Amino acid sequence: MTIAPGITTTDETAGPGAQKRMVFSRLIISCFALIASAILVFLPATAQEVNPRPPNPPTVKQITSDIYFLFDHGGANSAFLVTDDGVLVIDTRSTPDLGQDLLDRIRIVTNKPIKWVINSHFHSDHIFGNAAFKAAGATFVAQKETARIMKQMAGRTNGVKLILPDVTFDTEMTIYLGGREVRLLYLGPGQQPGDTFVLFPQERVLFTPGAIVNHNMPNMAFTPSVDNWIKLVDQIAARDDYDSILPAHGDVMSHEDVKDFAAMLTDVYTTVQGAIAKGMSLQEAQQTLTFPQYKDWRQYGGLKGDIKALYELIQTGKRSYFE
Repeated sequence: MTIAPGITTTDETAGPGAQKRMVFSRLIISCFALIASAILVFLPATAQEVNPRPPNPPTVKQITSDIYFLFDHGGANSAFLVTDDGVLVIDTRSTPDLGQDLLDRIRIVTNKPIKWVINSHFHSDHIFGNAAFKAAGATFVAQKETARIMKQMAGRTNGVKLILPDVTFDTEMTIYLGGREVRLLYLGPGQQPGDTFVLFPQERVLFTPGAIVNHNMPNMAFTPSVDNWIKLVDQIAARDDYDSILPAHGDVMSHEDVKDFAAMLTDVYTTVQGAIAKGMSLQEAQQTLTFPQYKDWRQYGGLKGDIKALYELIQTGKRSYFE
């Protein structure tokens, strides 16, 4: 027996009263279903999705005639310089397979040998792809603090073979490759000790480590001083030797984007400082300090962990990761 479109029953043994109640109940269910369908028609597409759309796949952007930027919205970025004498790479992604993927993408652009790899900082999503480039014959460079911390990570790599730097530097190093100049700059610890900035002066392009990222809430578990971090960001914002920034996370940045990042960092830090000064517990701070103005920034979901990291730093002056 058909009761409503799409709804049938084969219960012929029920009495008339029971059948009427069944018909009425199913008609009510059908009405609710029709109303829900009508509402969905008028909702924006994003509101209808049960699961959010995955981020766009990684893509290689040509920034200048010889500088390329691998932008990975869902992960870590890389960059590479192509010259007649070879290739220089900055950061190698988060796994050996993704490192190989980066190398494969470079091979689409050029078959020149991989000469140099710069690891801008020690985070695993920037160095665990090193093995593919070691096999390709690259020489690895990192700031000496990055190298020191990478050695400490030996037992924390989950089976990934960690490729350590061949060459280290203190405050500045210049690499010349195929007539191009590449300057490695260490301006002190920002997001962590060892943060390395890479300047391409002829192209007026600057690659930044995790200390400066684009509309991205950075992991705050490693910085020894947020005050120094903010000063470093302000120092970069004041420089006039670059026109665009290729960040470790997020899309290509401008000077204005750097100022936005500095404002966010100051906002979060001073707010947490104020909460601690008022005697607010960590749990209360994690529940009440929500910073909704940054809810659209990447990694906003890690905010509670960032607040915990700032509590640790402000109250103890230490970073438990390095103990």
